[in-house]
Amino acid sequence: MKSLARAFFKFLFFPIVWFLYRMKRIGAENIPRCGGVLLLSNHVSYIDSFILYLTCPRPVRFVVLENYLKVKPIAWFLRLFGAIPIRPEKAKEAIVRTVEALTAGDVVCLFPEGGLTRLGVTTEFKKGFELIVRKAECPVVPVYMDGLFESIFSFERERYFKKRPLSLISPLQVAFGPAIPAAEATTESVRLAVWEQSAVAFSHRREFRQPLEVAVVRALKRRRGRVLFAEYGRSGPREWTRAQVLALCVAIARRWMNHPAEKGNRIGILLPPGPMTSVINLGLFLAGKTPVNLPFSIDQRETEALAKSVVPLGIRTVITSRAFMPHLMDFWQGDEGSFIDLKAVVSPPGSLMSIFEKMRAAVEPAWLTIWRLDLKKRNPDREAVGLMPLPGDKPVLLTARELFRDTRRVYAANFIRRDDAVFTEDSTSRPEGLVFGCWGAVLGRGRAVCRSLSQRADTETLERALLEQVVTHVSGTEAFYQSLTPPIAVRSLRYGFVFGPVTSQSLRDLEKPLDLPLVRAWSFGGRIVTMSRPDPNVGDAVRHQAQKGHDFKAVGRLLPGYAARIEDGGLKLKLDPAGPWLAGPGEAEIAADGLVFLREE
Repeated sequence: MKSLARAFFKFLFFPIVWFLYRMKRIGAENIPRCGGVLLLSNHVSYIDSFILYLTCPRPVRFVVLENYLKVKPIAWFLRLFGAIPIRPEKAKEAIVRTVEALTAGDVVCLFPEGGLTRLGVTTEFKKGFELIVRKAECPVVPVYMDGLFESIFSFERERYFKKRPLSLISPLQVAFGPAIPAAEATTESVRLAVWEQSAVAFSHRREFRQPLEVAVVRALKRRRGRVLFAEYGRSGPREWTRAQVLALCVAIARRWMNHPAEKGNRIGILLPPGPMTSVINLGLFLAGKTPVNLPFSIDQRETEALAKSVVPLGIRTVITSRAFMPHLMDFWQGDEGSFIDLKAVVSPPGSLMSIFEKMRAAVEPAWLTIWRLDLKKRNPDREAVGLMPLPGDKPVLLTARELFRDTRRVYAANFIRRDDAVFTEDSTSRPEGLVFGCWGAVLGRGRAVCRSLSQRADTETLERALLEQVVTHVSGTEAFYQSLTPPIAVRSLRYGFVFGPVTSQSLRDLEKPLDLPLVRAWSFGGRIVTMSRPDPNVGDAVRHQAQKGHDFKAVGRLLPGYAARIEDGGLKLKLDPAGPWLAGPGEAEIAADGLVFLREE
């Protein structure tokens, strides 16, 4: 009778779940066809068991805490499919029950985190499964479910269930990794395997199939009247709506597509961070060019180091401001290149092109804009952007697909949401400046806020910007936070991200007078790799196990889609599922709970 009920359940609910989640299954062939198998998966939402049962090619039994049987919406499901209830105070009994099921040849799923993640990323893996695997002598298959944190059944927006869904459709990817022999299944090896599957699952998101240029136009066409960029100067705030930004970007793109200034696709940008710098980045990108963001400086020695790094890249045109050109006369050696004033890049406000593009941005459907610029034929793996964090550094060049994925990763967990307003004055030559000051706001629903260059030292202007724009997060270096006049009394602010070297004691010394929680984040190889947040033990979470969101000594946890391991005391990183392992800092440690510590920091 139970077999019939299970078949009916699958027949009835699979079409509904597929419609809502558009599930994509990867690596199902990695599950042995017969014999006991232990699935070890990340635990994101209250419907994880539903998803795994529907995507696994074999029937699955779940090891669950007995408390879950008290949750009526899922208790009937767990009983129907032979869930194995356990109680933490009776660990021996739980192990015996699980081993019996595996020995009988069943596929058993266990969530080694022991509870739902409230961080949106994997937390500490408990060691209990190691004993189970040894006794049952069965292989372990690592599993990662990507996309579920954006559903109403996760802790997204700091609560379970009691919230409106962000969208009706929430695409979901489930990746099953190669089986791990019982003798090799440890918490470290399984955690690494799950991280690697997170990279596989994340890379299969459907949105990455389209060119990034198409995603940009569609994103800017939504909520056209909403503010995207805000800059506060001496005369007050200047705001750019999403429609205005799209009009400017398309105007720039058309000019550079029809009248290319120089041969070659790489165009240098030597400007302080701000809305206009972001707009030029977007316009050049839509034109099919590669904007290379250079660290803004007018110091003679730094510009010399910068010029030496730029020339081998084939950059012959640099966009800057006329006001800075006298300081940059020795940038080029001989007649190797030229500067263009940023005002010459953007169409004058009264020009016909500017007027037409403003009208089109307001009324033209997204598909027509995409067709006009012929964006659907763009290669997703073309070179899209360049970053040079410091003068003389080796530039990092990212493809459009890499840029798309890296931006989405930052907003895929519970560190920051897509509709958050972020205040940042980090240079767009750094990953954090490029994401928070440009791409994150464009592809999301939030906005980027900053001060003009002349107001960077004015704390009153900062507080006004935070209040009027309802800023939720601040991003900067230790030097930025040291320049602020405490306290920062803005209710909308949740916490600030600190990038770059900083000691734990310095963070504590800064946090208290500013009256603002500070958490660390870390960028590497042109990407934001790790992030933190205050401990998520609030709201609906008070009844659940405590989780650690940050540590003053750690740079944070890996974002979804990245994998890391320690080799010879140093950090090795995999930033792309098909890419190589890259050598990171020489001295590092990954704690049992997943926090990354860099001793060099």
